[in-house]
Amino acid sequence: MANTVIQLKWSEVTSTPTSLNVAEPAYSNTSGKLFIGQAGNQVIAVGGKYYTDIVDAATNLNTVSTLVKRDGSGNFSAGTITAALSGNATSATQLQTARFFNVTGDVDPIAVSFNGTANADFTLELTNTGVTAGTYGGATQIPTFAVDVDGRITSAANVAISTSLSIAGDTGTDTVALNGGTLTFEGGDGITSTVTNDKASFAVDNTVIRTTGGTISGDLAITGNLVISGNTVTQDVETMKVEDSLIQLAANNAADAVDIGFFGQYNSAGTKYTSFFRDATDGNFKLLTAGTEIPSAANSVNVAAFTRATLDANITGGSVSGLSSDIAVADGGTGAGSFTAGGIIMGNGTGALSVLANTGTAGTYGGVDRTLTVTTDAYGRVSAVTNSAIAISAAAVTSGTLPIARGGTNQTSFTAGQMIVFDGTSQASRANVTQTVTGGLSAANTISSITFDAITGGVTAYTGSAIAIGASQITSGTLTTARGGTGLSSFTSQGVFYASSTSAIAQATSATEGHILTINASGVPTFSHLSGGTF
Repeated sequence: MANTVIQLKWSEVTSTPTSLNVAEPAYSNTSGKLFIGQAGNQVIAVGGKYYTDIVDAATNLNTVSTLVKRDGSGNFSAGTITAALSGNATSATQLQTARFFNVTGDVDPIAVSFNGTANADFTLELTNTGVTAGTYGGATQIPTFAVDVDGRITSAANVAISTSLSIAGDTGTDTVALNGGTLTFEGGDGITSTVTNDKASFAVDNTVIRTTGGTISGDLAITGNLVISGNTVTQDVETMKVEDSLIQLAANNAADAVDIGFFGQYNSAGTKYTSFFRDATDGNFKLLTAGTEIPSAANSVNVAAFTRATLDANITGGSVSGLSSDIAVADGGTGAGSFTAGGIIMGNGTGALSVLANTGTAGTYGGVDRTLTVTTDAYGRVSAVTNSAIAISAAAVTSGTLPIARGGTNQTSFTAGQMIVFDGTSQASRANVTQTVTGGLSAANTISSITFDAITGGVTAYTGSAIAIGASQITSGTLTTARGGTGLSSFTSQGVFYASSTSAIAQATSATEGHILTINASGVPTFSHLSGGTF
């Protein structure tokens, strides 16, 4: 079976074929696996480089995720073997070498020998920390202890309790005896002290105003002027009444550097802001909404973070300019921002006014020898013009004789059967001249020469020859298949011809040994090695 080539279905991009016919093989260069098809288009892996690489990597070393192979002595290395083992180990009832169990730390050291033939018992005793055994603390003493990292007391002592307490106020100091003295909490103007259940508390009346971090409950009436010199005034109220009819803002805006107005907060798919203000950058008043950021501490509004708001109002003065969109027809506008110069403006119901397109009929029409056909559109404009030469039916000519200068014969009658000849003035009948021509032409012949009468133009003689075209007479072009040719001007040695379409011939060639003529995925014959196809 020399030079026999067997090809499998294959793929360079797919790891596993989705289906195979029964016993149909396939190989993936991506996964390195050989597959075979089973009943029901099932696909199973039966071999390939993927598995041979696993076998070739087998070793007697302790290597993860690798097949085990015994060495020349039949042994192999391993870490942990998880299995049910059976059999006896050497010296199973006694350790080959006895070992000591040693205990150290905060206990007296212990060393017990163990060889597996008997139990090992330990008696532990804590080491002495040096603390004197006894009772610590009392009515006039406080015990103090030191504890190490293991929680053991390493020292203990008694400390006498102080019998007095030193106290101090904004002014003055004193000492109170802890063994029978009394500490008095005294209030002052607007402040009342109370001692109940071992707790001292202080309360203030409505004559006291707190100045730091406090809250005033109830009503507060100020008869004089209220001057606030801080940076921020926060009013958490439901209703605010102001008698002033004009509220001054930006009193310190000496350089016209800040925006002037007000803003509010609302919720629509999250916190949003709306604002009406005078923009310091251009001096224009702006009504904005759907803001995504609060105006900054520098008293400015980021216009880019807002959208224009809708104003429902009657505007009776001023001028309109710089609109972002055209005024609709329903609002009294044209609905358009520009018109073509010289164009005719056309209404469109409630839609924007539009310019009628030029019909392209400009020009000069008509004349003494022309007639016009005019077409108008729905607006009464000329949309098309046909400029035609005047044509008069022969039936319309009822008098006179048409001269030669006007395409006539200048004659009113002719002799039947005679030839018409121009005599220099008009066309007239001329007597027939009998001419005799002998011979004949077959279907395969052509006329090679003809002799005409000098006056009448009649044929007086002719000769004919058989049609014959030599191959040497075809000197240009390529004979197509429709004329019995191949449509090709040259051929490749050893090429094979095939029909590339219903009207063309192509050829397939190859110089590679083992190639056979196959059909590719597009149905075109081509030389290649036998292939099982791709998946």
